[in-house]
Amino acid sequence: MEREPQYVREFAEELKTLGPTAFQVKYRGSVLVGVGLVATVADRPLSWKRRTLGAIPDDGVHETDTIVGRVWRIRKGEGAQRGAGIMVGQSADNDLILPEYTVSTHHLSFGFDAAGMSITDLGSLNGTKVDGVLVEPHSVFRIKDRQQITIGRICFDYLASESFVDTVRRESERR
Repeated sequence: MEREPQYVREFAEELKTLGPTAFQVKYRGSVLVGVGLVATVADRPLSWKRRTLGAIPDDGVHETDTIVGRVWRIRKGEGAQRGAGIMVGQSADNDLILPEYTVSTHHLSFGFDAAGMSITDLGSLNGTKVDGVLVEPHSVFRIKDRQQITIGRICFDYLASESFVDTVRRESERR
């Protein structure tokens, strides 16, 4: 079985191979595209009860080669229960696995209904932010195309299906 592309540049190569229509059919659905890290790790003061994030030296996003341009498709994992949300976290039993120590075992879930896509932070240690706003734990938060989602210290662009295809198409044209 052939490995699925992992980075936008790899998806761009596949777009050239498949053509736009076949690509859109094969890769329909929303994705998270890695932007970078938003925090550095520092020693945790004793006053911090639960959070593991350290100091944030500035408001910038720090690029890292393994995250920038990496694509995580938002979909149920193989053998996952139908109807349940799309689970995100460190643990292997999640649908979308983020092996980063600032991401909780079961950090958040994605849900989809007639009104669109939403996320629910599952009481994570380091929280979830959408466009810099902290999501209240255990409450449903509606997300929109092209918003930035921070999970632990990893920053992502949330792209709905059409925006993802447009992003890949632009990358393909640059190559």
